[in-house]
Amino acid sequence: MKGYRILIVEDDVDIVETVKYSLEVKGFTVDVAHDGLHALRKARVEPVDLMLLDIMLPGKNGYEVSRILKEEMDQGKVEPFPILVLTARKVASPEREDFLKTWSKADEFMYKPFDMKRLLARIAVHMEGSGAAAEAGR
Repeated sequence: MKGYRILIVEDDVDIVETVKYSLEVKGFTVDVAHDGLHALRKARVEPVDLMLLDIMLPGKNGYEVSRILKEEMDQGKVEPFPILVLTARKVASPEREDFLKTWSKADEFMYKPFDMKRLLARIAVHMEGSGAAAEAGR
């Protein structure tokens, strides 16, 4: 899986280190941004195969980061890649949650705490066809 790059956008250092280690063991190249603005800069400059994105971030929140990047992908400014949101934030109503998920244009949402095997399986699904899927799910 060398060459597959995952960008983790998370301000919690413990979560970053745990996820980063698990992904690197599976052979992914991992980069990290600790705030929304840094994530936008990195995703615009360096190729990303998949982004793991927190919602509650300094600078710009994850909903905004996802929406901006998906719009830039639609405009051909950024190469397309899936965005998986990893968040502890649950909103008050299912209607509001559905609205935010749709507005952000993220590909998938997972709530913290999450199971690492499940996260790896979801990454494999999103990378299916890229050659990384079988390795990620092991």
